[in-house]
Amino acid sequence: MPRPRIGLTLDLASPDQLHPASRDSCQLNAAYVDAVLHAGGLPILLPHTPGPPDLETLAHMLNSVDALLLPGGPDVDPALYGQPLHPSTQIMHPRRQNFDFAILNLAEARALPILGICLGCQEMNVQRRGTLHQNLTENLPQPPSAENPFQHHYDRVRLANIYSAAQHPVTVRPRTLLHQILGTENLPVNSRHRQGIATLGHGLVASALAPDGLIEAIEDPTLPFWLAVQWHPEDMPATPSETLFSALVEAAAQLFPTRPRA
Repeated sequence: MPRPRIGLTLDLASPDQLHPASRDSCQLNAAYVDAVLHAGGLPILLPHTPGPPDLETLAHMLNSVDALLLPGGPDVDPALYGQPLHPSTQIMHPRRQNFDFAILNLAEARALPILGICLGCQEMNVQRRGTLHQNLTENLPQPPSAENPFQHHYDRVRLANIYSAAQHPVTVRPRTLLHQILGTENLPVNSRHRQGIATLGHGLVASALAPDGLIEAIEDPTLPFWLAVQWHPEDMPATPSETLFSALVEAAAQLFPTRPRA
């Protein structure tokens, strides 16, 4: 049987010092590709369309995939959720932002399986009219105390060109899709995000929480597979978090035999 095709949106990077004359480039951490392949899916990279999103082109893109994965990246423009820009916010390229939100809307309208990771989680919450904390060092739901010393969501150091993230547990709420996938209520996760969910978007439930009360996963219980996590399961092979990719591929496999093809 052919592999289910998982569409992944891309980041957009400016020319580097070695190639100053080059144009912006589409990029994706290879860990996402590896995780989808390992889970039995076929990664399909979805390039941004120039200018305002061309909905006809995006529809053709979605005709060629069976699920959508929104990976990590820079920050959502806070103007989308009614806040002024915080000095620490690093807004993503507008071309990616416009593309991601447009294809997310179309994928949701088709009830495609959708998985968001880190920035993808924040995009999915904002798409549902939720808000974000732009700087968690200032806006933790429960400030650190002697009784609750947890305080590290973003504490990464560069070592041999590899980012190592802070670690902390999350509590997974029972009777959620996330709990069904992971099969546990207590889960260690990695953490390297400066921002996080403040208010939940319309129709969403929080399916995992950090020790300080910060929302770590969201889902829409009215859709077959609409799920997002704040941590990075692509960097956690051979752990329960890895099953998120298997679950996405399985959800796509249940759908794709009857999907029209581009």
